[in-house]
Parts: sequence; structure tokens; C-alpha cells
Amino acid sequence: MQESDKLEEMIRRYHFCDFFSFDIRPYARLSVFEPGKLILREGQRVTRLYYLVEGRAKLFTTLKNGRVTLFNFYEVPSFLGDMELLDPDSYTKGVRAHTRCYCIALDLAQCGDRVLNDPKFLRTICLYLGRKINNSSRNNAQNQNFPLKYRLASYILMTSMGDCYNEPHTETAAYLKVSYRHLLYVLAQFCQKGLLEHTPDGYLIRDRDGLRALEEEMQG
Repeated sequence: MQESDKLEEMIRRYHFCDFFSFDIRPYARLSVFEPGKLILREGQRVTRLYYLVEGRAKLFTTLKNGRVTLFNFYEVPSFLGDMELLDPDSYTKGVRAHTRCYCIALDLAQCGDRVLNDPKFLRTICLYLGRKINNSSRNNAQNQNFPLKYRLASYILMTSMGDCYNEPHTETAAYLKVSYRHLLYVLAQFCQKGLLEHTPDGYLIRDRDGLRALEEEMQG
């Protein structure tokens, strides 16, 4: 599929034009990021607003000691760089593609002023931010009220590539708000129960249905 055709398909599928009171198509481009590539770089002023339409991305920051703290995952559809657009002086957190990501990109040098002065777009962003806060509150509630095995099963299913799970333990422990030792203990339990197999390249998912059953327990 041609890039222009792909862009038009995504604009139609996600009703992107409905977010604006003016014709946004002349400013829209399709950006593709391979797994591991940065979409937004920490500490740098945002020059593009992205709308994630395919794939999954990580929101993170790097601490002074070099440790990476994972805050959240962006699922389809999501705005990337929305907070930095509204507050240009805010510190930009990093966003990295977890899988191949397709984004509708707006060059803010061309349309930033029109976007920021568009009441229809600002209402869209307010509703989007409200949903994001609700999702964050739900995730925090799950972290507080469910044992690690349920949350880890969900995390493995979300982040695995095919049947391979290989996320950094330090990131996973920070995201799930548990100790490194506790994380390793539960991973070992999963291996003992045949849910996972520890390999030199990470963990191989042996019983996806078993992991889903744990995830569904948390979802009620």
C-alpha cells in the first residue's frame, strides 16, 4: 500500500478530521517507527504532534543514575506529545516504539497556532486527557489490590513479541511497583507451572491460555 493511501485509510478509520474545525489533511503526514526507535526524545522541545494509529509505544524517563523508569504504554489510538503541545515549557518524557508504530504526524511549525486556537481540537484533547487519567487511576487500583501474578500475566501478554517475552526486569519491576526479587520469584513460579520457559533469549510463553486466565481474574 502506498504511504498516501495508508495515511488516508488511517485518517478515515480513526475519524481524525473530526477532531478539528478546519481541514487538517494538508498538514498530516504518516510517520513509521520501527521497534526500539524513539518517537519523542527526552528533554527536547516537541515539534510534531503524533496520533498513534497502529502499534504500541512506551512512555519512560531516564533517572540521573541511568535507570529507566517505565510510566505507561500507549495503545491505539493515542496522542503523543499532547501535554508538551499544551505546555511547551514542560519536560518532555521519552516515547519509544515497542512494536512497529504508525502515526499521523502534524508539523507544529506549520499548524501549531491553528491547532492550539481550535476549540474543537481543545475539547478533543480535554476528553482524551480525562480518559487517560481514568485509565491511570484504574491501573493504580489494580497495582494496589491484585497480587503480582495477575498483573504480571497481563503485562507479559501485552508486551510479548509473538511467544517471546524479554522485557528488562528493572523496567517491569518499576512499572508493576514491586521489588526486583519479588518479580524474579513470580517469574520462576510461572516457569515451574509451565506457563513460561526460561531461555537464553528471555522467556518463551508455553501456556498462553493459562496467562489469559490469570489476566481475566483481574479484569473480573
